[in-house]
Amino acid sequence: KAELQDMGKEESEGGMSTVEYLVPTRGMLGLRSALLTATRGTAIIDSVFDSYRPRIKGEIQGRDKGSLLAFADGSATTFGLEGAQDRGKLMISPNDEVYKGMIVGIHQRPGDLEVNVCKTKALTNMRSANKGITVGLQGSIEMSLDACVEYLAADEILEVTPSKFRMAKNPEMSGKKKK
Repeated sequence: KAELQDMGKEESEGGMSTVEYLVPTRGMLGLRSALLTATRGTAIIDSVFDSYRPRIKGEIQGRDKGSLLAFADGSATTFGLEGAQDRGKLMISPNDEVYKGMIVGIHQRPGDLEVNVCKTKALTNMRSANKGITVGLQGSIEMSLDACVEYLAADEILEVTPSKFRMAKNPEMSGKKKK
């Protein structure tokens, strides 16, 4: 939801196009990452406050993917994260403390999915043919404050501590949704 103000091409920059839009602040959330993805990182974004205006009617498009939620309280294990990484991209590392309802990753499909990242490998004295086979973990996504605010949906909250940014489902919102 934006108004196109000006569009042109700068002659001195070797084919660079400029586009000026008037965008509400709530429309700017998530725009940077979407624009950089669409232009393969070649976009230059600058924003300046224009004025206070009445709220533009209509909904701003949200994200199209769900969240991976922690199934239980505890410490994330490598074994649990290996199973969860098949479902999407993770935002936590092994030994990170998690709690039930905490967002631990980005689901590859719409809708939220609870995953057990605290699951430990069952110890047994039986031999197995695939005992030593390990999948390995992919690197986790490092989320900045801006990235966390962009990612949040209406029913999610952001917890800011001196060392971490943690996102979770808002328990008050989920209680209203079920009734």
